[in-house]
Amino acid sequence: MISLAIFLVIVVVLLISVPGLRSAADRISDADPAWVGVAVVFEVLSCLGYVVLFELVFGRLARGLSSRLSLSELAVNSVVSVSGLAGIALGAWVLRTKGISAERIAKRSVLIFVLTSAVNLVAVVVIGVPMWLGLLPGSQNPLLTLLPAVAALAVIAATLALAAWAGRAADRQRLERGRAGVAMTALSGGVADALRLIRAHNWRLLGAVGYWLLDNLALYACLAAFGQAPTVWVVAMAYLVGMLANALPIPGGFVAVEGGLVGMLLLFGVRPASEVVAAVLIYRVISLWVPAVIGSLAFLSLRREIGKPIAPPVPG
Repeated sequence: MISLAIFLVIVVVLLISVPGLRSAADRISDADPAWVGVAVVFEVLSCLGYVVLFELVFGRLARGLSSRLSLSELAVNSVVSVSGLAGIALGAWVLRTKGISAERIAKRSVLIFVLTSAVNLVAVVVIGVPMWLGLLPGSQNPLLTLLPAVAALAVIAATLALAAWAGRAADRQRLERGRAGVAMTALSGGVADALRLIRAHNWRLLGAVGYWLLDNLALYACLAAFGQAPTVWVVAMAYLVGMLANALPIPGGFVAVEGGLVGMLLLFGVRPASEVVAAVLIYRVISLWVPAVIGSLAFLSLRREIGKPIAPPVPG
């Protein structure tokens, strides 16, 4: 929460002191409160999407523990954003104190990371290639559409190849002990479980889609708050490429994420720039504070259970 407060102070100082950003500060007050409220609702629903996915991945946990732990992870990710790894680390620590084996935690953590990342990568391909071909509205610049799509396909192929290699290495018992062995087993098992869930068409996989899509729609609502918004496809593609800055080890992704989103939206032709900056800042406040507040409350409740033996899940 302190990091988020510092972020708001930095933003206010920049808006006041940098001449080019003063017009964006003036524009913030022009945002339609109704659309801003819609963005908040979308962000809350996005958090619930992650809860649904988390319950699928850690199905043996009691429902109350699962929901509180997943929301706590989102709170950590809003402050320390490293592609969601900080939140996963918190979840792993809590589960370890409750007696769950390191091997199972590692495998489940890889699974949830693969599923959330897979949605982003597949979306880049599904949106980028048709946009490059002119089948979807937006830019046909291959650097903005085709190149990210090809890069996403390369990452998918590399992940599958790495998981296959790790599985063969584990089978040959080259790395049967130590952290390296746990990591290789978790990688191969996590990717294999992800493919198995996808082939099974488990409805709770929609949690991963909702987690991504509803966050996109929150950004779209913030842009719509200033009148005419670009198409959903443009917002989604700019979001996917611009949010790559989220992988940087910066608290909350401050400045880097905002710059990436603003830059990509401008490259996709969204204007005027002052409204784009204002919309992105409003979106970032919402996307950081909503999970931070909800997740912090969940963690306060969860903290009392840390270290206690895990209870069996409630049937349902």
